[in-house]
Amino acid sequence: MGVLRYALAIVLSFSFFNEVRAEISLKDLGLNSSEVALTPKQVKEQKTLETRHSMLKTHEVLGLTTLGAMTATMLTGGSAIGSDAHMYLGMTSGILYFTTAYYSLTAPKPCGIKDRGNIVWHKRLAWIHFPAMVLAPILGYIYKKNEEDHKKSSSLVKQHPTIAGVGYGAFALSAALMTIEF
Repeated sequence: MGVLRYALAIVLSFSFFNEVRAEISLKDLGLNSSEVALTPKQVKEQKTLETRHSMLKTHEVLGLTTLGAMTATMLTGGSAIGSDAHMYLGMTSGILYFTTAYYSLTAPKPCGIKDRGNIVWHKRLAWIHFPAMVLAPILGYIYKKNEEDHKKSSSLVKQHPTIAGVGYGAFALSAALMTIEF
């Protein structure tokens, strides 16, 4: 019975505060609509910021999803021979990775915004994981074809696991920099 009263009190208090907030107007604050109206330039800047925010939020969600797919790909790497799971997970990771990159690279950046803090390192790490994400699938494909045709792979092709691992590590660190507050 006490819990029910407590829950009812919380619900009523939230509804009371919502009603109070709904009744406040610009006039109550001593303002009129012309004082808070945005100029056309400010409206355009606001739209740009909203678009940027939306695209970078999508980049963040896709980045974490990509990290999960890349983790699964790395975990199945040792068992790649005789199984297509690693290949399909790799293709999924690649599609997610480049979709994530698209949202980051095409997000509009208003003038005057300077990168600072962890974002600087987040972008620097892209110089490591981006080339790795281009090379790893190509080398993996060549390696698999050579295995199927019973051909010997070159020393570069044999570096597929190393290049993929370096790319994965740089990507995971890049995600950690943006997810964990340091």
